[in-house]
Amino acid sequence: MWRPCLLFLLVTFVAAQVHIKVVAPENFDDDDEETDSVPVQVVPLQRNERTNPCYLKRCGRGEECILDENINAKCVCIRECEDELDERFRVCSVRNETFASECHLDRAKCLCKNGDHECKHSSPKKLRLDYYGACKELTSCEDWELKQFPGRMRDWTFVVMKEMARRNELGDYLELLRTANADDHHTDAVIWKFCNLDVRPQDS
Repeated sequence: MWRPCLLFLLVTFVAAQVHIKVVAPENFDDDDEETDSVPVQVVPLQRNERTNPCYLKRCGRGEECILDENINAKCVCIRECEDELDERFRVCSVRNETFASECHLDRAKCLCKNGDHECKHSSPKKLRLDYYGACKELTSCEDWELKQFPGRMRDWTFVVMKEMARRNELGDYLELLRTANADDHHTDAVIWKFCNLDVRPQDS
């Protein structure tokens, strides 16, 4: 009589073992050796009692915020840029001058704009980014290039005029576009470009 009971208990125990399911914690990594590690508790940072005034101060390019003697925020030219040895950080200005980084270019413009004695440029307005990378060497034009320049300039300005007219951005110069279109040399396109550039002061 006891054998059927023993067999029943054995079958029940095996069935229970088969249906046991071990639930792993969320984001559990089977490859993690430290299976008994306890999750790190993240403690939120407490907000400072006094807020740094520079957090609310907006400075321009080439500037940084500092606190004066009265703990007031003010913008000054960047005092020091990191020395970038990697040539990929170099930039070229519209003056065809290479700077170690964009930070160095912005700082130089800020110094000149504020009349600082460290300024080494006569015209801070021309201290603008032209392209990223070291400046390319400007070679002399060949004679055939100089001969082609006037014609290329006329053709280029004529194409620009037509594109601006298509965008309704040519304004009062539509008549010049019509006369330039009738002229094989597009001479009036050059006149338009001169008038377009001659704005401060306009003395044409």
